Amino acid sequence: MADNPFAGQDVIVSEDYRRHFDAYVQRREGKSARPEHQPFDRNVDFWFAAICVAVRRGVMPMAPTGKTYKAAEGVALGSPDWRPTALTLLAIAEKNNAAVVERPGEMMRIANAYAHVGFPVLLEILESRGGDTALDHLSEAVETMLVA
Repeated sequence: MADNPFAGQDVIVSEDYRRHFDAYVQRREGKSARPEHQPFDRNVDFWFAAICVAVRRGVMPMAPTGKTYKAAEGVALGSPDWRPTALTLLAIAEKNNAAVVERPGEMMRIANAYAHVGFPVLLEILESRGGDTALDHLSEAVETMLVA
């Protein structure tokens, strides 16, 4: 899929998770960037990780309720270039109908709903790290999810 059907859509997140974006997404570049403590380069990467965790754990998607905010513009989903395809396939699987590809807004609502239910699981992983860095603990948790 060469185009990004999500370019005109927004990554919508519950306001409850805003402070977590500040904690786990790198806000600096160069020597001050600390990927071992802030393992995500961009907001969209943190959001996508929440989707992946929700899908892997089989958590049913649920749209955010209450106050939300735009964590990223959909154009950010074009990088890496496989991400729009992954989100499109997720929407097709969720709707059990390929016609959903004609409705980018619906596909984004599905993705945002998965992210919403994935954030608590992802945050539990990140915040239960004990003495490990966020990156080390997250890497180990992902490895465990993949072999389980």
